[in-house]
Amino acid sequence: MSRRKVFALLTVGVLMTTLVSAQTEEEIDDAITAFQRGKTLHQERRYEEAIREYRASLKLDQENPFLYNAVGLALAAVGKFREALKAFNAAIQLNPDLTDVYNNMGMVYSETGEREKAFEAYGRAVRNPYYPTPEKALYNLGNLYLEDENLELAFAFFKRSLEKNPEFALGYRGLGNVLLKMKDVEGARRQFVNSIEIFEGDGESLFNLARIHHSRGETEQALEFYRRVVEADRQSPYGRLALQSLNALKAP
Repeated sequence: MSRRKVFALLTVGVLMTTLVSAQTEEEIDDAITAFQRGKTLHQERRYEEAIREYRASLKLDQENPFLYNAVGLALAAVGKFREALKAFNAAIQLNPDLTDVYNNMGMVYSETGEREKAFEAYGRAVRNPYYPTPEKALYNLGNLYLEDENLELAFAFFKRSLEKNPEFALGYRGLGNVLLKMKDVEGARRQFVNSIEIFEGDGESLFNLARIHHSRGETEQALEFYRRVVEADRQSPYGRLALQSLNALKAP
């Protein structure tokens, strides 16, 4: 999946309050257990296994929009975008006010190159006054504009995401990416620092900080940030790039 998209994840607590169509207490327990297994597998990036568990939960509760959203996210993670959209649409049909799903649909449309549909889906999420985390959709809109090289609008949407939630690390990362495009390297550095002060495991911000120090000839600082990227997530694209850079800097 694209490194910049923000997914809206479920919580067990929300799921437990919505498991209403399972017929017996045992079925409710089984549905929750299957969902919990799916969520754990999802977090471990074992997406195909997560899909099986989510679907097992769905068999016990076929009218739960949160479960359709969960399986849609896992399907999207393995590139099964049409199936993901089908799951998201099922969630919306069951609960048109489930705003996170519009954000997730926007992510899929962005991945499939259907940019107008992505803009529309993110916009629907942002316009809902009851959306609890509008900063996510605002951030994703900012990335669409950044991909279009519309730096002014990208900056504006990232800034709006931070106005909604000043502790939203990815908003600072977005500002940093825009400032890099604008050749304001020091301004970008400060924004990436803001991001990792909130979320220490932000691999993209850590990698960008490493590159900035590397470009300045500040080898020790660069090495430190490359190490932190690898520690945060060795298997991610940034983790692999950081490991290559570490090996190159250490080479005689």
